[in-house]
Amino acid sequence: MQLSVAHLHGFKCAGSSVVHVLNRNWPRRVLHVEHRRPDHRIRCGDVRHLTTTGEHVALTSHLLTMPAPGQALAHVHFALLRDPLARLVSAYKFAPEQRRFGGFREFVRATAHYASDYQVRQLAVPGLGGDGWEARPEAVPLGAPGVLLGLVERFADSMFLLEQRLAKVGIAFDGSVGAAHNAGGTREPELELDDAVVAEVRRLSAGDCALRERVAASMDAELAAVDADGKGRAEHRLRCAARAEGREAYLGLGPDAWTYVEP
Repeated sequence: MQLSVAHLHGFKCAGSSVVHVLNRNWPRRVLHVEHRRPDHRIRCGDVRHLTTTGEHVALTSHLLTMPAPGQALAHVHFALLRDPLARLVSAYKFAPEQRRFGGFREFVRATAHYASDYQVRQLAVPGLGGDGWEARPEAVPLGAPGVLLGLVERFADSMFLLEQRLAKVGIAFDGSVGAAHNAGGTREPELELDDAVVAEVRRLSAGDCALRERVAASMDAELAAVDADGKGRAEHRLRCAARAEGREAYLGLGPDAWTYVEP
């Protein structure tokens, strides 16, 4: 049995909002899979035995990799990308005080191994060797059947496209959402970023920036194909507005409810 959605949850890439929507559509049928080691990648073959029982409809994970050809777990493998600078600022604000290293510049330097093209490394199909965090832009399966990449900055469009992808295979799914979830630090004052630290983040994330441009172009092309007159997106926005008025309680699950893949 194939899942409907496998969600690759990029850190500080609106993943909690996606998880909320998945759980709203399929209560108690979303499998949240992680590893005890936060840097250990989970390949599709590592969790296939968990997805064939019929118990779950969707899967979400911070550590799942994109599938190699013929290894898909779901009708749609879905992920969102975010502007690298905005993602790092959000991570900095979200981090506990003791992890801030004295300021944003120090935070960037201390986490450079993590900041460096993180989204390319997260979304590239892993090679035969290595730890699954290789920075290989050519291995990101943008445009592959069953893969949908969207943008945090275009969240509504991204969720609308996920609806359309699932509708094509006869799966009913409501991707509307009324508010961002787990947006820790958003009430803090805006950071004053000097040109030097901005340039450093852009240098570290050149591959991510280039990938985002490709994703934006891919989204534009798909939206033109499935919703040329914009009526579908307009109806989607109305559903989002209605949910915003209702103020939905968050439906995500905490770590105690996750399934952990052991070594």
